[in-house]
Amino acid sequence: MAEKKSGLDRTEKWTIGLTVVSLMAGGIVFAGLVDRWTGSASFESSVAISSQTSVVTEEPVAEDETEYSFVTPTVDFPTTIPGCESVEAPDDDDGLMYFAQSRGYDDPQFPWFSGSKATVMSDAVGQALPLSVEMVFASARDSLVFGPIFAPDESSGLPGDLSLAVMASTTATATLARDGKHGVVSVSVNAGGTAVPPCVAGSLDERRTLGGGVVIDTHETWSETNGVRSLSRSATLYAPDGTRVNAYADDVDNQTEPAPAPSGVIPLTVDELVNLVALPEFRVSASVPLGIPAPRPGCSGNSGVESNARKLDRDAVARLNSALEEGWRTAPPGMPVLDAPPGSLVLADHDNTTACQAFSGRTDAGDVSFSIVITSGQALPELPNKYDPSYDGHPDSVVVAPDGSMIERDTSDWSGTYRSVVVTRPDGARVSVRSSADSPVKPMTFEQLEHLAMLDGLVIR
Repeated sequence: MAEKKSGLDRTEKWTIGLTVVSLMAGGIVFAGLVDRWTGSASFESSVAISSQTSVVTEEPVAEDETEYSFVTPTVDFPTTIPGCESVEAPDDDDGLMYFAQSRGYDDPQFPWFSGSKATVMSDAVGQALPLSVEMVFASARDSLVFGPIFAPDESSGLPGDLSLAVMASTTATATLARDGKHGVVSVSVNAGGTAVPPCVAGSLDERRTLGGGVVIDTHETWSETNGVRSLSRSATLYAPDGTRVNAYADDVDNQTEPAPAPSGVIPLTVDELVNLVALPEFRVSASVPLGIPAPRPGCSGNSGVESNARKLDRDAVARLNSALEEGWRTAPPGMPVLDAPPGSLVLADHDNTTACQAFSGRTDAGDVSFSIVITSGQALPELPNKYDPSYDGHPDSVVVAPDGSMIERDTSDWSGTYRSVVVTRPDGARVSVRSSADSPVKPMTFEQLEHLAMLDGLVIR
């Protein structure tokens, strides 16, 4: 009888020195990890690299570094896997770390993808969620909206023997709730090629072969980080047209602060993940109707998150949108025609205490932009001392309103023209509005901007 051996002892605790990498190369840079077993790619922000993208070392950790343990199940080999004719031993190398950046929605290197396709895929995955599952209210980037393609820079070479198509993915992420239990779901799509990888011990529990040559691998596992166990499951589709789709779900709530312990319940079943990856809208060969706009980009606040700022829920943002819609209708003449309804405020990226939106607009004179940021917990600004040598001339003016609110007006003619109005109320509510335009077109007037910034309904209390 052959001796039973382990291709990789996954119960060994790894001591990991976490390394934060800061690289800028024409945009936000992301760290990526390609799973050597499945060929799927994942991304984490370079300023918050997860344990999966950390440098793993057998060397002792320096005294000033935090000891970190990451444990996953033991992989048994030899073994059998349902749906697999043969099973290969796991590779000792978990993956390849690399750095990627946004390529936008319409990069000609990836003709299968576009802003329109991102919208179609986002709508499809949102509608395919089970009725018993709720998407937790969050910013657009955490609401199952497919973002731009992220891919490595080819000029420095590609890691391993992987192609750019395998490493270039678009991803949609959200936190889901089911029966009061929360977990993250992430869906990634790329054009990874027609080859189906071999079955590798530890990387899948079952292989399903469907009609038309479609193959779907499923996997359930766990991991322990510093002794805290989290559950996860995934489904990965390989289609003859080159489509690769990976859907991953776990039991971690990343929208609540401070983060609670893993719930022990994953909000999507294996079969539900299989249904997601099989959506026809994900196929790289699927046609997209004309005239569908790309997803609106996310937005960010203009200040740090304050400890006394109020977290916004769906109803609070809806009230702000209603107030902005009404205020736009009663605004001074000459308001621009926007590329979306004025009441399109969303949660700011990485900040659930701020609502914001950026618009493109059109006036009789030409194109203008308009943006708005609404938050709370802000201190009243100090009146500038124009005789102070450090005073740089901005803002142009600060006025104290009868109710104690402070109104800051500012303008600039550098690289185009912008005007802004910032209203900070005594209770800490702040509304910042800004408009810009390229000369000779003028941005929105101070009268128009101040009308919006002073709306009674645009407050967070």
